Amino acid sequence: MDDDTTAQGLDSQDPTYTHFAHRESFLDLLGRFLQLDVAVTPTVKQTQAETVLLESLGAILDHYLPLPGLLDPSLDEIVTPLMAVVADSTDRLAAGEQLDESRLARVGRLVNWVVKVRGWKAVVPYFPSAIRHLAVLVDLLLPTLADTVSRDQVHPYHHFISAQDTWELRSVLLLWLALLLTVPFSLSALSSASPPLLDVPTFTTLFAAQPVPLAQRVTALALPILSRPGKEGAYASLVLARLYSREDAVTGLPGFWAWAGAELAAGEREAEANFTAALLNMLALLPAMIDPRHLGMVVEFMDTTLFPHLRGSRTAAGSGLIRKLAIKAKGRYWLARLGKGLLEVDDLPEGLEEHLDDLMNGLGDKDTIVRYSSAKYLARISALLPPGLSSQIALATIALFSGTEDEPVIMTSFGTVLDPGGSSAAGTMGFAGGDVTRGEARWHGVCLAIAEMARRGLLDAEAVGEAVGWVLKALTFDLRRASHSIGSNVRDAAAYVLWSLSRACPPATLAPFAESIATALVCVAVFDREVGVRRAASAAFQEGVGRLGLYPEGIDVLTKTDFYSVSVRRVAFTAAVPAVAVHATYRRAMRSHLHHITLRHWDSAMRTLSARALRALLDLGPEDTDDAIGREMAQLASLDAACVHGALVALTKVCGMLRPDDERRGQIFAALNDVRPAALVTHAAAEVIQAACELIAASLSPNVAVAAGTQAVLDRYTETACRRREGEVHEALAAAYGRVSELRNASGDVARLIGDLSSIRAAQKQAAALCLGHVRYALCAASLPRAVDALLAQLAAGTKADIGTRRYVIRSLADIACREDLPVASTGRIFDALVNGLDDYSTDQRGDVGSWVRVVAVRAIARVTVHVSAQARLTAAPAPATPVAAGARAIDQPAFERAVGGMARLAAEKLEVVRAAVGATWADMRDASVVWEWQGSDALAGSQDDLGAWYASVVSLLATRYRSAVVAGLTSSIGSQVASTSSAALSALTSYLVSHPALVGPVSADLVALLRSQINANRTFLPVLATATRLVEAGLLGAPDAGAAVALAVRGVKSVKSVDRIAASMRLVVAATKVELSAVDALPLFLAHRFPRIRTMTAEALYLVLAEADDDVAPALEEVLLETAWTDDVGDAPDRVVALLRA
Repeated sequence: MDDDTTAQGLDSQDPTYTHFAHRESFLDLLGRFLQLDVAVTPTVKQTQAETVLLESLGAILDHYLPLPGLLDPSLDEIVTPLMAVVADSTDRLAAGEQLDESRLARVGRLVNWVVKVRGWKAVVPYFPSAIRHLAVLVDLLLPTLADTVSRDQVHPYHHFISAQDTWELRSVLLLWLALLLTVPFSLSALSSASPPLLDVPTFTTLFAAQPVPLAQRVTALALPILSRPGKEGAYASLVLARLYSREDAVTGLPGFWAWAGAELAAGEREAEANFTAALLNMLALLPAMIDPRHLGMVVEFMDTTLFPHLRGSRTAAGSGLIRKLAIKAKGRYWLARLGKGLLEVDDLPEGLEEHLDDLMNGLGDKDTIVRYSSAKYLARISALLPPGLSSQIALATIALFSGTEDEPVIMTSFGTVLDPGGSSAAGTMGFAGGDVTRGEARWHGVCLAIAEMARRGLLDAEAVGEAVGWVLKALTFDLRRASHSIGSNVRDAAAYVLWSLSRACPPATLAPFAESIATALVCVAVFDREVGVRRAASAAFQEGVGRLGLYPEGIDVLTKTDFYSVSVRRVAFTAAVPAVAVHATYRRAMRSHLHHITLRHWDSAMRTLSARALRALLDLGPEDTDDAIGREMAQLASLDAACVHGALVALTKVCGMLRPDDERRGQIFAALNDVRPAALVTHAAAEVIQAACELIAASLSPNVAVAAGTQAVLDRYTETACRRREGEVHEALAAAYGRVSELRNASGDVARLIGDLSSIRAAQKQAAALCLGHVRYALCAASLPRAVDALLAQLAAGTKADIGTRRYVIRSLADIACREDLPVASTGRIFDALVNGLDDYSTDQRGDVGSWVRVVAVRAIARVTVHVSAQARLTAAPAPATPVAAGARAIDQPAFERAVGGMARLAAEKLEVVRAAVGATWADMRDASVVWEWQGSDALAGSQDDLGAWYASVVSLLATRYRSAVVAGLTSSIGSQVASTSSAALSALTSYLVSHPALVGPVSADLVALLRSQINANRTFLPVLATATRLVEAGLLGAPDAGAAVALAVRGVKSVKSVDRIAASMRLVVAATKVELSAVDALPLFLAHRFPRIRTMTAEALYLVLAEADDDVAPALEEVLLETAWTDDVGDAPDRVVALLRA
């Protein structure tokens, strides 16, 4: 199998992780890898191939990180041959042979990769265990410099494995050494006579008990590595733990503790965190390895030396890893004491209560790894205590939910958390690290601890009852912090608790809480914001259904809220909710959850989806509609803008259920008066105002529209919405005006909107322009001409309407033309205004904002054209494929051709969004060809995904009457700085002209005409110059047209200040020297230009052009161009260049 294919095809195989599906391919690649000779130095190409091979093997291993145990049956086939290579290589190194460092390092990296994925405990049994390797490893790893081990050493190992990039090989060797130290033979029988190279004070401190020489050498090689980060430091601590757990080496442990204490007391060091982590890792390993009689030495060092040092150090406070390892080390010490039967535990042993307090404080640590470690050891220690004591610990842990006496937790009436309460100020084991933000840390840690206890069956009925009440509250834990929230990890952990309870508790214990748990889990599974929490709740529900059999309609609900059903938030809200809501038990709980939590959520998208879900629930239970309306109307007076917005969107959806004559519509509309003024000016005011306008449109009915007080409500929200700049608010406001105008005469509203078009506020003008297009003029026909005139006036040349207003005006004119019964003349005026919008190239600090108008104009033209063509055909009833008489349509042929020409130009321009708009609407307009004569209606068949195909379809319009417009658009694309667009447009144009030589002259003439008309507009003049230059280079611009283009390009070039324009003109002149003699005469304008940069660029460009045309440039001309210092005074060099070119 190809290496790349192996790496890329991983996800398509064994998606369920049932077995080691890549075994065959992995072993094949491994066989190729093992064939490499570590004694041969590879070439660069071989090194690259070997690196790819290694990465392919690593990619397969990484694929099994979720379930590494699947590799176990194949570990012997993987690890054994690799370690055979390592063992053979170490023997050869010890014998003085020279090997290739890079190849052996790659072997070490692959072994370390296996260790990373599977874990060292599962891999080490496959390492060679021959005793002879022990001395070889010690010799390779032992420091060779007579230096103090407390100092960093640059080369502490054999020179072959001392490079920085061989750390993975060194890690494997240390892991192997730790295995070999478990041999059952006395180290004195394996010792060499040579002592390690250490300074006298260090030697005296470490080896006061005079351990055997081999133990001394192992200690000496491990000490410098303790301060190294990563696996090297961790495996060095493992080596020392293995060494000092031996009966023949444990006498050296007090000396090591003395040395370590002296190193800590030496002060803050750069590597102190690494050194401390290694010591703690060693302390965590020793209790399980060492004889119980020596545990006192371990705890004494922790309590009297290490922990006091950390409590006064910045290292522990800033490192979650240090605090986590401290929890682990002390926890394993107590596990060893309790598990090995050293204590009578009718009462808590001395010191254990203090450690349990430390663990409970650790549940509130700011780092998750510390919280989880605290939870795990709290549960493991409790499992070794009598049931009475473990029950007390469980209840004390659950009590941490309630905060402290001075700062208790604060709840809402529904049971959601407002303030999680305070935590202990002591921090984790007195090392600080406590959660200082009053956030979710303590709640998360307590949930983890309860889950771990539940998994081990440590919760009795009383504890389960206490825990369930708090955990159900934790399922909805969501605290707002500025622009985001915290608490997703608490909700996830709460689901984990319920999953653990379902696994460990008998059904009878959970039966009283079954319905509460089931409904709470379902609500979280379908309504939570985070996909991970939804899936966790679904998994907990599934576990409860399968193990307890207590949940109402459990099997049916489970099939509707499985892993995949809740993965997509929108699907969970709109599909899973109605499916589950057929069961009244869950429908009641979900509706309550929506009213109290989700419709009050800080995320507006969640509130909007919640409104849709509420509507689905009420469709299934219409008897709850009055209650739902009452609850949400009560929220309109809330001080929280999120609550107000949730109520508004919910009532909007509910109104869709009510009949037009339902009196509840009037009650809902009148309730809009309850919204506080402050809600309309907060940071979320735009959402509130938009939702209010949408509610107005949804709740209005014929009776409500004419009721007293309606106009006051309308005025309040329409005036506020008009002053907002958000487009969504304007859309909602326009829809509200549209609904009002359907129900009553809106002449007054139209007059006010027309007046707003003269406002100095851009937002107010934009809102008015959009609203005038949404108004239905059937009940106020006299206002229609005034509205059309006012809108057209905004597009007049003398009116300085902003870009947003112009965009909305074009939309509104199209809406009016397609909806209202207008005179033919008015439709024609509107169409002309829309066509003029195709020429809007306004720019500001945001860029080409005119493109917004052009896109809207393209769509508007298509709508109006299709509408007018349909009306014309209905009126004139022409024969098929016969153009309708001009008198039967509102748009004449010249106007239609101007529109098509403008769209053809935009189809060829550089902006993708504009091209896409033309492509989408061109097809909609094709049916209009039976009304107007339309050349090239079948063009633009290409896809925007393929620029080459798109521009190939555009250039076919060069053969139509729209050629000039297409050429203008193509110059924009060819002159674009986007290389893909420029090259695709140029390639399509040149290919088409080569195959249609008759069009070369007309296209050239169009380019010259564009240059002449745009000579004062650099925005369009420069792209045309670039296009002309490219066509000259391609031999598609003849001498006459090239001469005319050159004459226009050099006009006023001495006084032009734009370097870009001068450079573009220069390129055209230089390119034209091959076909037009007048271009040669124009060269001195650039070779002698006042800007040195232009002189230099011209000389370089001219030389390149001449070199491409003729490989051998005339020596004299070459000398002038290359040897002249063009940045200095050029003298007569420009004239000499012209003379030599003419010669």
